[in-house]
Amino acid sequence: MSSIAEDSHDQSCLDAALHERVAGRPVEEARHRAFIIARLVVAACVLLSAPLFLFFHGAPATSDCVLFLLAQIPLASVIVLSRAGDLRIARSLSIGGWLAMATAIHALTPGYDAFSIALLLVALVEAALTPDVGAVIVIEVVAIAALALTAGLNLQAPRELLTEHATTTILLGAPLFLYIAALVFGAVRVERARARAEARNDRDLMLLTGAVGDILLHLDRAGFVNAVLGDGRHVFDLKRDLIGREFFQRIHVADRPSFLKAVSDVVDGKAVATAAVRVQVGVARKAASEFVAPVFNSFEARLRRAQSHGEEGAAEAVLCALRDVNATLEADIALAAAHAAAERAATSNVRLLANVSHELRTPLNAIIGFSQMLATDEIAPSEPAKQREYASIISDSGHHLLEIVNSILDMSKIESGAMEIAVESFALRTLADQCCDMMQLKADQSGVTLAREYDENLGEIVADKRGCRQVLINLLSNALKFTSRGGTVKLLLQPVGNHVVITVADDGAGIAAGDLARLGDPFFQARASIERGAEGTGLGLSVVRGLVGLHGGSIAIESGPQAGTTVSVQLPLDCRNSGATGGPARIATIARLGAPPSAAVVVGVEPATVKKIA
Repeated sequence: MSSIAEDSHDQSCLDAALHERVAGRPVEEARHRAFIIARLVVAACVLLSAPLFLFFHGAPATSDCVLFLLAQIPLASVIVLSRAGDLRIARSLSIGGWLAMATAIHALTPGYDAFSIALLLVALVEAALTPDVGAVIVIEVVAIAALALTAGLNLQAPRELLTEHATTTILLGAPLFLYIAALVFGAVRVERARARAEARNDRDLMLLTGAVGDILLHLDRAGFVNAVLGDGRHVFDLKRDLIGREFFQRIHVADRPSFLKAVSDVVDGKAVATAAVRVQVGVARKAASEFVAPVFNSFEARLRRAQSHGEEGAAEAVLCALRDVNATLEADIALAAAHAAAERAATSNVRLLANVSHELRTPLNAIIGFSQMLATDEIAPSEPAKQREYASIISDSGHHLLEIVNSILDMSKIESGAMEIAVESFALRTLADQCCDMMQLKADQSGVTLAREYDENLGEIVADKRGCRQVLINLLSNALKFTSRGGTVKLLLQPVGNHVVITVADDGAGIAAGDLARLGDPFFQARASIERGAEGTGLGLSVVRGLVGLHGGSIAIESGPQAGTTVSVQLPLDCRNSGATGGPARIATIARLGAPPSAAVVVGVEPATVKKIA
């Protein structure tokens, strides 16, 4: 325990001698400690040798005092390092001290030229262990001085020197050997500290890149990768080597110019440059063919100049941090789509409110106006026929208002998912006859022929009977409404596989190609209905679309201006196994050119066309 306390105390003393500028820098701290320990060792040896020198040689001469003072230069370099914190200045002072001592010994103490050479070698060793660039100049200066000094020396053999000056040799040689040993020991400790710091930096870098998810690349000025820092590339499935041109070849061709420009900007002195690049992270093979398509992820490349440490070409090195922004871009796209959908929904709600207000106001105005006329004696008609006409208008407006309210309620139930269908087995042929009989009076009043044609193989279906009735009535009502006098409306029922196709075809006004895409939207009315002045709310086909969607069916509409309209609804024979999601049915539209199809074409070809579309 006492030895541990002493080591801790010695360590704290050394830490107190360190300058504050190296605090928190393990490698620099190790260099400063090694420098201080070696010089303190030699200074201590010199101080301990002084009493022994006095004991063996008596009072020192002037030359001895000068050498003793020069021997304190290593201690002075420790003080300079502790105060200034500049290792280069301290090393220069220490090397200069050894050179000064070698020169002084050669000049003041004849016969000790071997020690001058030893001191020169110490200076050379110390200069060689200096990692700074200036050490090269120092080494050259020392070498030149050594050559000039030893050119005319008369060196004694080591045995003669030890015989004649044994005590002095030991007193001068022991500190030198200890100093060299301390230098080597310090260099080993510095190298170990460097290795530990690099390992710790690599570990921290791997943890950082793993946590942040970035890929760090060390580039040259051409954009080629010299090194991949961290292990982040495995996160993005970049398992192949990225060294050299490999990474640049993975960048999308369209993004390479912007990436190279960012590299060039950083090399030219720009602090930070960014570029959006798409990098190939894999390939996708098409199931139906052997074609292989590259898969790209979007990255943000953030580049900056690498810190120079004196290496050749380091001034042009670039550090690139790649951050995967693919998920962010997808989220932005989804957010933009949601925002656009919200705007469309808001616009649709405003339009819906305006249409509802208009549709409700028209029959209410008629009801209120004609009822007030009948209730006011001054303006009430006296003729019974006129009174019956007013009452009929009020009744028709009330029924129209009730129809609007019912359609709105059905639409709200369908859109909110609250409408449920009551599945039962029934004969579709019988239901179609009932609907045609109900619409026959309207067809006779309009002068339109209402025809029906059913396939003999059509049996019962499993569906919601009320919903199917409403689908048939709405389709027949729309067809009769837009067919001119003398025209024909035909209802066709035909089984196709596991489905039944309900087709309502007319030779009426038709629908313009620009209006086909909006068919099925609530309150939308085609231009043909507005030009003809036909009554309606624009909710009939919307309700049909919702009911067909609840059954898991689909709708196809083929129409054109003055070319008639054919609406085909495909329903499963058993809607219990249809897999319906409850959403509105998909509507496929076809723009028709020319005259409406004949009856034979409608009966014979249309179901196949509908089957192909659906």
